[in-house]
Amino acid sequence: MTYDLLKIFGKYFQDEKVVIDSYELTDGYYYVIDENNNFEKLQVLNNESDNYELEKYIKIRDFYSKYINSNKALDTSYKEKIDGKEYTMLKKICSNNIYTLFFKNKCVEGILNKKDNKDAVPAEVFKNGINKYYDSLLKLGNSAKEKMLIKEKYTENEIEIYRGKMLKAFDVIYDDLKGQDMQKENWIKIFLKKDIEEYKRVSEIYIKTKLFNTNNDNIELNGKIYGSNNYNHNFNNDKPYLELKSTNYKVSSFVSDEDIKILNNLYIWLHNNAIGKSIFKLPEDWRFNGIPKDEQDIKDKNTYILKVVINKKNKKITIDDYRYTSNYNTKIRKFICKDYLEKEPKIIFEIENIYDLNWYTNNIWFAENEKSSKNYIRDSYYDFDLKISKSILSNWKKELLKQYNNLFLELFEQEQPNNFTNKLDEIAIRIIENMYIDNLKQNKNYIHNPRKAFNLWIAYKQYFNKKGEDEEMKINNLQEQCEKIVNEGRKIETDEQYYYLAGQVAYYLLSRSKADKLMQDVTEPFTRANTAKKLKDEIKFLYEKYKYDIYLNYPKFNNIMSEILLQEPEGKVKDNKELILAGLLANNLFYSKQENLNNGGNENE
Repeated sequence: MTYDLLKIFGKYFQDEKVVIDSYELTDGYYYVIDENNNFEKLQVLNNESDNYELEKYIKIRDFYSKYINSNKALDTSYKEKIDGKEYTMLKKICSNNIYTLFFKNKCVEGILNKKDNKDAVPAEVFKNGINKYYDSLLKLGNSAKEKMLIKEKYTENEIEIYRGKMLKAFDVIYDDLKGQDMQKENWIKIFLKKDIEEYKRVSEIYIKTKLFNTNNDNIELNGKIYGSNNYNHNFNNDKPYLELKSTNYKVSSFVSDEDIKILNNLYIWLHNNAIGKSIFKLPEDWRFNGIPKDEQDIKDKNTYILKVVINKKNKKITIDDYRYTSNYNTKIRKFICKDYLEKEPKIIFEIENIYDLNWYTNNIWFAENEKSSKNYIRDSYYDFDLKISKSILSNWKKELLKQYNNLFLELFEQEQPNNFTNKLDEIAIRIIENMYIDNLKQNKNYIHNPRKAFNLWIAYKQYFNKKGEDEEMKINNLQEQCEKIVNEGRKIETDEQYYYLAGQVAYYLLSRSKADKLMQDVTEPFTRANTAKKLKDEIKFLYEKYKYDIYLNYPKFNNIMSEILLQEPEGKVKDNKELILAGLLANNLFYSKQENLNNGGNENE
């Protein structure tokens, strides 16, 4: 995937212009210090600054001064014990060169007014950490492998000059901040006043030595340096040939020092634009001036669709997957959902937009009601951990969304339905079974919602029609056949009739119960029976429970009950779940038309 990304997007990220155009400063306090320790101050709050001209000056310098991620921070691991308490400076400084010092206000005592601030160290300890920071800058490029990557490194004289300047600057800033009684965590960023070309120069010393995952295995080939990819890749020094189970490739790859810089710019751009996004749709001719704001920007264009994942701990971004689709459009051929369990199925829902289908599927299969404002399907592939795992959804719904969110992503975002259709029966059966049981537990109408879920399942089968079957006609013909079998005392002749009528018998027996708890206990084993023997055993159990309430001279029921118990179907239960559930959810053939399906009752001949 790395080389695909370079081939597709590399030309836009040869330099940093595209990245800087979309770069924004984070909330905090920014100081520009001149040679006389006079300073200009900028505050950024909710992406808004209080000085536009100073913001422009700082923004580009901020871009060139950030570390890549916390694992690539310069070594500041100074420790000091004062009055029995040990303080550490580990990873408290987040800048990358001699002209800047980035840290959080929570790291220095006296700046952040917060109880139990475990990260804070005394100002003098922090200054010793600054010394360690400059020592680490001096070491950049010392190893043989790092020397291959950079043209110049810091001199001792350069380090000492700017170490002294930064320590003085820190004192000035500390005096300015310590009386402000800040309540909220913020960045504190100090910039020594220098031309932007100087910032670019010193930034290169850090960036080039840190872009590869590790420099231990760098090699030179035909005048280029190649190393292990730092993006979408976790390199294992101890077992370099171990297959990586968490990636979508078998073997890791090396990348050149030129290409790794392009990748770094690409991932910075993605991170800058990834807030609240996990799916990026970028048309082939996009110039990376932000991201497309609406579907009209990509309609009918050849489009790349990227799935992006942000690590919650270290904020590192990775591209989990990408797809290319030609002539992208949200318009789909008409999707029609009917009430397939009626003799004359009527249209419940029809739509020609993929996102409307997404919403409808969400509301029927997962949401609390059909007018829900939350799209759990979309949230599951955008941010499952935050938006689904902590939601009010039933555990079984969470498990389904976690297991199949990639399939929904492919269906609704990437125009790739194959994996979804392969798993459609498995998904729908689990939804309908659990919904049926949940409704019983909550003492709700236990046909209505599962029946809607069933209809949507059949609509999808009809829409994709992988086997060339007419699902509507199949169910309609089966219901007509079974109605004749029941009313005319005929024999069951096919497996399809057998399993449909097994569902009819089970529902009729279940509906005789006057005890809700008992219905809950006996419904689950029946709906989840996975063999014909188990199915029969559960029907026998139901019959023994409720036969007192069934007239012995009721030939319709007695005939079908005997047929179900005596016959041995050839087809497996798992291949006929659709028919069992159809029988369970359809209008019951053992009741008269006047009877309420959920109240039970006997039919007299």
